[in-house]
Amino acid sequence: MTYWVYHERQEAMLCGQHALNNLVQANAFTPVSLAEIAGQLDQMELNYMANNNEGGVSSKDYLKRLAEGSGNVDESGNFSIEVLRSALLSRYNIELPNIRQQGLSKVEVTTMDG
Repeated sequence: MTYWVYHERQEAMLCGQHALNNLVQANAFTPVSLAEIAGQLDQMELNYMANNNEGGVSSKDYLKRLAEGSGNVDESGNFSIEVLRSALLSRYNIELPNIRQQGLSKVEVTTMDG
């Protein structure tokens, strides 16, 4: 029986993409697929801001967010943690918990299932 470990070397600034692919041991995520998730998250965030009771599309926060562009990917290919979480959850049903979340900081990583 032959065992091997899938490993991608980092190209450009695509740390998140390579980390995910190394984690799942496959070439599962591309810059394009992660950028699509980033775009979906951006749209969800803008929709939420537009429909809240804090000024909607006329609020300073909404207009600032529009002017800033994506909050989930930059020009270099750095993806937000929310993009990485969403990619893992939607494709592999793997949750990427925030270790600062209440109750998780005291859990030994080696005792977690998964």
